[in-house]
Amino acid sequence: MDRIENLIENLNHAQREVRLQAVRDLKQAVDHGDIPSVPRQDECNNHVHSQYSFSPYSPSKIAWKAYTVGLTTCGIVDHESVAGCLEFKEACAILGVIPTVGFEVRLNWDNTPLKGKKFNNPDQLSVGYFPVHGVPISSLGKIEEFLVPIREAREIRNRAMVKKVDAILSNYGMNLDFDAHVIPVSRWKEKGTITERHLLFATGQRMIEKYGRGQALVDFLEKKLEIPLSGKVKEYLLDTASPIYDYDLTNLLKGFFSENMYVPANAQETPDVEKTIPFLNSLGCIPTYTYLGDVRGESVTGDKKTQKFEDDILDDLFKYVSEYGMQGFSYAPSRNSEDQVKRVRDLCARYNMLEVCGEDINQPRQPFINTTLTAEEKKYFDDVAWAIIGHEKVADGALERGILSEETKRRYPSVQERIRVFREYVTNSEG
Repeated sequence: MDRIENLIENLNHAQREVRLQAVRDLKQAVDHGDIPSVPRQDECNNHVHSQYSFSPYSPSKIAWKAYTVGLTTCGIVDHESVAGCLEFKEACAILGVIPTVGFEVRLNWDNTPLKGKKFNNPDQLSVGYFPVHGVPISSLGKIEEFLVPIREAREIRNRAMVKKVDAILSNYGMNLDFDAHVIPVSRWKEKGTITERHLLFATGQRMIEKYGRGQALVDFLEKKLEIPLSGKVKEYLLDTASPIYDYDLTNLLKGFFSENMYVPANAQETPDVEKTIPFLNSLGCIPTYTYLGDVRGESVTGDKKTQKFEDDILDDLFKYVSEYGMQGFSYAPSRNSEDQVKRVRDLCARYNMLEVCGEDINQPRQPFINTTLTAEEKKYFDDVAWAIIGHEKVADGALERGILSEETKRRYPSVQERIRVFREYVTNSEG
């Protein structure tokens, strides 16, 4: 392995300082001409998961990936964890990528008029995913205090789900243990989160230990577990040299195990939506709901089955989150039809909501740059990303001056005006 390859591998090293030193050394290699410099493009991606939830990438490697594809700005968003935020900011500063940080939390609707409805969570009614953007560094401590009991409750549920998976694997001479197999594939000991995908990743590793990679494993999946494999998936799993083999296997297992292993999250793990949104606002954060949208017939992305989500309640959803104080909304234009995107945008305009591009990166086959956006969409989301970055800078020193604060709303009632002002603040200071 040559020096550059070794440095890139060290981006995912177990120790934070080794990861950051690899970033410094890679930047030096760029400056010396050993690695081609990549021009910055007017591209943003606000929703990339790191290994502190589930991802192939450490915060340092996200920064490097963002640099190598030419992103100007990039944002880290981990499930129920902010442990990677400072590393990400430092790595981005080294590389000249402008960072924004946040996290993702699931909130409960049981005490609202939408109790029992289906939101953007395929696994459980009355629970929705809320990405939180623009987190001021000064608020990270209080946010961590908020997230600790959520992760503790999730650990209890994770252990219960592991037992259900173990019961299935035991029929085939395998086992799954939370402490021995799941924790080691996570950053749980570093205040990261363990998600369902970690359980499935560890499950896949147990299968690989028994059957190896390739035909024997494919035969087990098809003939024993009776999991149908598409031609593309089978091609992936027959490629025994693939560096992302375990992730492809995890994606496949998600469809088979999710319903069989799922245990509902309780109220401690999914705080009340009406109480939590104002709390997050008070810390200078930008809580958003991320729109999933019904899948009607063949999905736009081709990887989802026909299924209903929140389209039937979307008008009421906007009404209530607005009443609870939410002032931002996330969606991914590449994942929805034109009429779905138009409906969301119309509702955002009606409720004066900040619109955030919610592309969700947690797998190695996902591109960091969205090539499906129109020039107008790219311009708008780029403006919003810069505005969020400007908000982080301003709110870090004075929460009352953030983009969604009452003082700012009095001065600039229109969200579009606020986007312009906060974008200009940070772009002028950067320039």
